[in-house]
Amino acid sequence: MFKMFRRILRISGTNKNKIVLGIIFNILKSFCQSFMMLSVFMILTNLERLTPAIILTGFSIVLFSILGRFIFQWMSDRTISGTGYDIFRDYRLEIGKRLKQAPMGYFSEQNLGTIQTVLTTTIADLEGFSMLAIEQMTSGVAMAVMMSVMMFFFSPLIAIISVSGLVIGLLILQLILRRAAKYTPIYQAAQENLVNKSLEYIRGISVLRSFSKGEEGQKEVRAAFQSKWNADYGQEKATAGVLRLYGLVYKLVSCLLILTAGMLFLAGQINLTYCLTFLVYAFMIYSDLEAMGSSAFLSKKINTELDRLEEVTDIPQIDKTTRRLQPAHYDITLENISFRYDSRQIIHQLSARIPEGSTCAIVGPSGSGKTTLCNLIARFWDVQEGKICIGSHDIKEYTADSVLDYISIVFQKVYLFHDTIENNIKFGKPGATQSEVIEAAKRACCHDFIESLPNGYHTVIGEGGSTLSGGEKQRISIARAILKNAPIVILDEATSSIDPENETALLSAINELTRNKTLISIAHRLSTVKNADQILVIDQGRVVQQGTHHELINKAGIYRTFLQHRSNAAGWHL
Repeated sequence: MFKMFRRILRISGTNKNKIVLGIIFNILKSFCQSFMMLSVFMILTNLERLTPAIILTGFSIVLFSILGRFIFQWMSDRTISGTGYDIFRDYRLEIGKRLKQAPMGYFSEQNLGTIQTVLTTTIADLEGFSMLAIEQMTSGVAMAVMMSVMMFFFSPLIAIISVSGLVIGLLILQLILRRAAKYTPIYQAAQENLVNKSLEYIRGISVLRSFSKGEEGQKEVRAAFQSKWNADYGQEKATAGVLRLYGLVYKLVSCLLILTAGMLFLAGQINLTYCLTFLVYAFMIYSDLEAMGSSAFLSKKINTELDRLEEVTDIPQIDKTTRRLQPAHYDITLENISFRYDSRQIIHQLSARIPEGSTCAIVGPSGSGKTTLCNLIARFWDVQEGKICIGSHDIKEYTADSVLDYISIVFQKVYLFHDTIENNIKFGKPGATQSEVIEAAKRACCHDFIESLPNGYHTVIGEGGSTLSGGEKQRISIARAILKNAPIVILDEATSSIDPENETALLSAINELTRNKTLISIAHRLSTVKNADQILVIDQGRVVQQGTHHELINKAGIYRTFLQHRSNAAGWHL
């Protein structure tokens, strides 16, 4: 329980004082509630000689108790209840910043379904339940402790029985926590598996249907749903009996308190006033504690979810400095760079130089490391050996964002956001005016088709650009890059899936984008390769050939072999 408090306080940041203050208000609320016993005792003491003054005093104490409880409950709600949403809102934003600064390898290593589950289901549970658990636990314990201390002044025996009941209840709470510790990870794993399998099924449904495997594809999804049901049922079955036992203990101790009060009265050790006071006390002392059983289970669930949150969001940061890159020129130099993904070596001792304003085509067989090389230049990953320099500056010594300020990338697979076309283009320059957006779209040869849409530039496109064709998405991504106007452009097979209808427009857009820029292109078209200032032929992560088209065509090697193999094919594809 206290572990949960410490962990939530540790991640609460500037909200820590709110939680502490809320706990204080919660304790004061319990104090006001227990203060009602004083009114009961006073009335019972003067039962045979009640006067208006005594009744008024008793009423004032009750009114003070009710108003105090209301006020401190309200103040507790103001400081605790909404704080969970503040804490985890800030935590989500912080995770977003970390994800932005993580190396791209992090996303391929991590299960995206797990990340999604943590950022949605797990954090939603923490928002809703963490503050509730804190409130119920502090209120229940504070109420029982205060009333037990008060009873020591009336009857040590009654107080000892009360404290004993509290201790037995807390021991059962530990049993609940142990049961929760066993089943909560199973529940978490089942939840993550359910999300993973559902996403996989949805993303692959077209493939499943095309091969008439829709029914078979549902088997794993059904199995995931069954596993989730098993986890839910197992969790309820394991804890339901113990939770009922927890409530039963307090009911039995309350009965024991009633019996003890009656026996003490019959033995002449207490008078009727004390006996009746103890009877009321027996029904009040554990009223808040009985709700703690579910809160104790919640505390373990919250601890497990915090474990998962920390595990998944322990995101490696690519930046180890705050220095921003400000190169005097844009020559790119690769000096004996090596990169491995886990234990698999991708790039081996590769060296090259790409002068400012020149064009460099990268060719090679599939899996040779072409895309990885471009990702290293853009600092999506960091090399393990050697260095990459822009303008004679090692990019590892500067922030990744500042490196990307000088690079525009057009990917083979274009991703557009579920937003207006104008805002998607503005990603290249968030503060751009509408006229600048239109000018970039015209240069990217996509202005005409945008204008033909129902709402023009304000047309909202589907997530991932699902409402547009491949060529249209590609031209919008080029418009985005044109608007950014970075001095270095990387084309990652940007025209690999070009269709004849879009070819002229797309190639024209690319020419606009790359004019007077340093261009690095993963090439698949002969025209692109043939006109490059230099060609890097990559095989198994090494530069095996380097030179112009005319130099390499006259040498035996991979380049000439590829050209011969593709000479009768439509276009140039590696």
